[in-house]
Amino acid sequence: MVLAMTVAMVLLGWASVARASARPVNAPTAPQQVSMSALDLWIVGGYLLGIVILGCLAGLRRRESKGSDYFLASKSLVWPMIGMALFATNISTIHLVSFAQNGYTSGLTYGNFEWMAAFTLVILSLFFAPFYLRANVATLPDFLERRFNRPCRDYLAVLSIFSAVVVHIGFSLLTGAIVLEGTVLAAFVDSPEQYRFWTVLGMAGATAIYTIVGGLLAVVVTETIQTVVLLVGAACVTWIGFQMIGGWNPLVESVHPVNLTILRSSADPTGITWYAVFLGYPVLGIWYWCTDQTIVQRVLGAKNENHARIGPLFAGFLKILPVFLFVLPGVICLGLVNTGKLPPLPELPDGSPNTEQTYTHMIKTMLSPGFRGIVIAALLAALMSTVSGALNSIATLFSYDIYKRWVPDVSERNLVWIGRFATFVAMCVAIAWTMALGQRDTTIFQAMVDVFPVVAPPTAVTFVWGVFWRGTSARAAFITLVGGSLVGLVVFLLTLSKVLTINSLFMAFILFAAESVAIVFLSFLLPHHHTAESESLVWKTPWEALRAEGAWRGLMDFRVFAMVLVLVMVALYWAFSGGEPYYPIKAQLLLDGKPVVGCKVELLSENPRLDDTLYVGLDGKLTYGTSQRAGGAPAGTVLRLRLTPARDYIVELQRHTGKDGRVETTEKIIAWIPHGQEIAEAEKTLAENAAAKNGLHGRVRVFRWRVGDAEKQLMTAADAQVEIRRGTEIPESMRSPDAVLLAQPNDELQVIELRSSGQVAKME
Repeated sequence: MVLAMTVAMVLLGWASVARASARPVNAPTAPQQVSMSALDLWIVGGYLLGIVILGCLAGLRRRESKGSDYFLASKSLVWPMIGMALFATNISTIHLVSFAQNGYTSGLTYGNFEWMAAFTLVILSLFFAPFYLRANVATLPDFLERRFNRPCRDYLAVLSIFSAVVVHIGFSLLTGAIVLEGTVLAAFVDSPEQYRFWTVLGMAGATAIYTIVGGLLAVVVTETIQTVVLLVGAACVTWIGFQMIGGWNPLVESVHPVNLTILRSSADPTGITWYAVFLGYPVLGIWYWCTDQTIVQRVLGAKNENHARIGPLFAGFLKILPVFLFVLPGVICLGLVNTGKLPPLPELPDGSPNTEQTYTHMIKTMLSPGFRGIVIAALLAALMSTVSGALNSIATLFSYDIYKRWVPDVSERNLVWIGRFATFVAMCVAIAWTMALGQRDTTIFQAMVDVFPVVAPPTAVTFVWGVFWRGTSARAAFITLVGGSLVGLVVFLLTLSKVLTINSLFMAFILFAAESVAIVFLSFLLPHHHTAESESLVWKTPWEALRAEGAWRGLMDFRVFAMVLVLVMVALYWAFSGGEPYYPIKAQLLLDGKPVVGCKVELLSENPRLDDTLYVGLDGKLTYGTSQRAGGAPAGTVLRLRLTPARDYIVELQRHTGKDGRVETTEKIIAWIPHGQEIAEAEKTLAENAAAKNGLHGRVRVFRWRVGDAEKQLMTAADAQVEIRRGTEIPESMRSPDAVLLAQPNDELQVIELRSSGQVAKME
């Protein structure tokens, strides 16, 4: 099956390359509606059916109803399976969809979440995996009980189930729904977003079937296949993109320089700065790769300690690939759009690109029929592998750490059925959480990162101090787990409400440092009394972990393997580190004292790679270099302006009560229209079926206008406060003003006031 799909990918990939090569350089830039072919739909449907059947057969092959068979695959996993399963469980549609989105908006910087993972996988291999296997535990909460006490086990079990539902399943189902809505479902229904619940339910159901039936063995077998499909499919998309743009040098020339750097200065608007990466990621990485049940369960099923050590290191080498296979395609897509070789992304109401659709846009516009279906199948493979792994870990946690505590005499057969029931309930909760995630104003991946401070710092603190310092006490660990997660929840809510603006990656480091101080202080205040077992679960010195009897020799010696991995990662970081910082530029344009509305602003410099085109909204403000579009310039760079009236807006005025009790009015752009285009307005009463489709009822206002040959329309409630805001007319003499913008280390607003008389005043 894997070989057949790989061969099909290669053949169809060459067809797509030939198709891309034959495309004229100046391809049409109007958005294209590319439908899925019947072949694509058959491939997607056949793959889903095949993977479900295979998963069920793999699990049913072991007919015993023993817990170790169902939850830990009878401890029979070898290092290639462990490495690929770790990779596949981690990689989900959120990586393909959101990393492509991040690549389009911010360049390679989000690739730090992949490359830094290699270092924490080394930590898992050297320091944590040996203890997990020697303790012969089925879950990580079980390990925590042996090191500390029962309350720590109970709380970590609940916290781990929470992270599996919220992080691993919820965000994966959301991005899977976005992929299907932009590709397969669009071939059958209009506005597939309105059927998102049924889309999520279908994906969840297909994955839950073989997970519930087959347990961990079914999960690992399907993950091994899905890893191959995923990597080959993603590699073909990257290769086709490279062929279309002409290679590395043309890509470099077609995007802003900061897009191709992975380490950024403190001026970077994404907040993914070099110090946030090196200080904050290890906290997230240790929690995710070393202490999260969903991930580590593959290591717990290892055949022996050598397999448990080499498996994570193999996964570390696989983690090199996502930067080139998942993040870089977003940068390539940006370059193709900039050079006119791909049509622009679909637009949001305010005219900005809908960057969530970056990957599906590439699939629909770059790939040939048949190959589209295979790549979509690869996207769904990523979704199913992550969700199935999380569901199996939830079943294990609930069965061993919660249910078995209250019913200690439960039979192995009944324990398996309890695990299956827990899987079903967890999936239902995850579906509800997925539907709630639709409302957010950040990229999908950043929204997921914002959740991490709730679980990552307290868990990482407890495990790190528990394994490396014998003085860490049970009561201190429990207080840190509970108190740390509550503090993290407060931080998450403050971040969600925009009260706290510190990047979540750096916030994880701050919380880790504070909670480390707390656990050390509390351990001295509430000392620990070791048992022989708990004493054996602490490294006397870090170097003790490197001494292992029976280790394999040569390159397969885990110490050599780890050293090679570290050296490769250091070399990659050196190659992709940025040089001088690029400072964002904030400006406001005024004409006779009033904000310029709907103007296209071309920024021109001596370095063509720094040139850009931006659009101002209702307040005349623009920012060159944001978290949604990479930009900025080295300090001292001068940017000349070229102004053109470009857009009119339909604006909704929304009233709400402010914090001080006063009624405030905000303006929201709900549509943009080419400047000067005639807009027809009318009122009508919606029929009942049309009302259900549009979410409106009764009397509505209808706005109609034309964009090229296409007619557009917008409907609003008749009583909504909506007005048409025409773009500012820029006098010809002011369209290339003498004023310039200057890149500088501070982020002060640069105000440029134009006057109809022809004068320009620049006010700092």
